[in-house]
Amino acid sequence: RASSGTMQAYKVDAWSFSTHPTMAGDGFNWTQLSMSRAGNFPPGGYKQYTAEQVREKGAMWVWHTTFARSIPAVITGLAQELSDELSTWDVDTMRRKWGQKDVMVAFSPDKYFQRGWLIDNKTGRRLRAPHRQRMLVDSYLDEVLAGRQDEHIAVQQSPHRDLSEFGLPNSPPLLEDLVKPTLQATNLWVATPPKTSVLHYDWQDSVLLQLSGSKRFTVIDPARLHTAYPCVMQMESYVRVAPGVFETRIVDREIDNFPLVNVSHPDFERFPLFKDAHVMTIDVPAGAALILPAYWYHQVESFAEPGKFSVALNYWFQGHSLATRLYRTLRENVFLNCTLPAMPGELHPCRDSRLRD
Repeated sequence: RASSGTMQAYKVDAWSFSTHPTMAGDGFNWTQLSMSRAGNFPPGGYKQYTAEQVREKGAMWVWHTTFARSIPAVITGLAQELSDELSTWDVDTMRRKWGQKDVMVAFSPDKYFQRGWLIDNKTGRRLRAPHRQRMLVDSYLDEVLAGRQDEHIAVQQSPHRDLSEFGLPNSPPLLEDLVKPTLQATNLWVATPPKTSVLHYDWQDSVLLQLSGSKRFTVIDPARLHTAYPCVMQMESYVRVAPGVFETRIVDREIDNFPLVNVSHPDFERFPLFKDAHVMTIDVPAGAALILPAYWYHQVESFAEPGKFSVALNYWFQGHSLATRLYRTLRENVFLNCTLPAMPGELHPCRDSRLRD
């Protein structure tokens, strides 16, 4: 959109405004640089293991076949015992078990808990983050039961040094030896649908345990990360001044892990390189784990039965694989700077897509 709000045709590839505008078309072989990745992917695009295989072959077998090669995997049954219990929980059970536990709760005016916006041609693009505050699980459940239509609520990326106070493991089962030595963070996630975390990547390797409900990950291979149009944006945050009422404020921080492409409704006219992206959908059911190497762009949708919750844990750690170092180098050098103003008389290269949901 132009700053006036009127729609205009604009066929220039946004990549031409990036730090390396000719790289995508001058013979630079991304796939070859990424160790002939096409031969590494199994049918379906990601590995599928069982907890029994992990128990038999060990945590380092998981490392060598997934993180070391930067290939995702689903491990069924890794969290089955926990899932069998938590999948039965309703509001009353969660209140009884966790009601007095302290968590980080996010409030958003819609189901997308982060989203990029072009403010205007001079200001550039900003990422709007949800309002976040700590509260007891009791208070979170009260907000959920209020059933407001003008805001969405979730325990989102709630950091905890000791998950045992929730009766949850501080390391993923059978993978302790892999994760513990370089563990960076452990997070709790609780949501009632609809809840979507829009497309982004994480800087660390991750193991996610889905304890109840399910998640759907839409992921992009970082060997072709340029096809998602990586960018740098200024952050701003929603401030919840009253239930369902939000203001915004500038945050003194730039963020670089949310790209321009809308993976749900890709605009191929504005982002033609996205036609070459390697995109996969990975469903993670209750009781399963997702192995997600660093720098994989991912969009996450959470699902649960009526009256139940989608509950998950994730463990971030530094695996330091060669693939991760490669993608970190690429990402640090290839991006659009969306904090800059547009050239006089030009539409902003980081403006909102024609196609958005």
